[in-house]
Amino acid sequence: MLIVFAILLLIFAMAGVFIGPPLKRARLASAAMDVEVLAKKVPIESRSRRGGQGLIVFLRSNTANRTLELVADTNPAPAGNGTFEDPDGGGSTDTRLGDIQPVQLPEGVVFYDPGVPYGNSWANWGATATGFAVGVDFQGRTVRPTGGQIAGAATLFLTHADMVSGVVAPLVVHRISIAPVWGVRQTRLVKDGAGWKEY
Repeated sequence: MLIVFAILLLIFAMAGVFIGPPLKRARLASAAMDVEVLAKKVPIESRSRRGGQGLIVFLRSNTANRTLELVADTNPAPAGNGTFEDPDGGGSTDTRLGDIQPVQLPEGVVFYDPGVPYGNSWANWGATATGFAVGVDFQGRTVRPTGGQIAGAATLFLTHADMVSGVVAPLVVHRISIAPVWGVRQTRLVKDGAGWKEY
């Protein structure tokens, strides 16, 4: 019985070594794709809201609970005031779009700052009470929560905590960029001994 138990433990340990890292990489890639898809919905939702007359819609992150969701500028209703009032910030607030499923990052997938030469997560996003936000106006331009078009891309980076700690190698980072005229692009960065490679 002890021999059988030892063999089972060995099999489970080997499965963790050989299956664990690919599963974590797949979980990271899937989460990055979900965020990209949600970001691509922002201009569509902006044009379709208020009976087709449109509203400014913001992509908002909650860094505490690692979610991303859409928020419509509805304060004051119906046209909004062009700025972001955080639904979780108290006082007068905009409206969280409950019919659009938010993205909850899976366990282990985290926001990450790769540093030079790629910059930092949340570049060109605006800080909110619970995280960061960036929006799109009626002309399809990417705007800050306080209004005004951004000058460069709004970026965020996702990776897996086990890649940061070195338990899983190499370090893979998914960069999601939102252009000044709203357009979403995802690239994959891989860090090895020679530095960063971009795919």
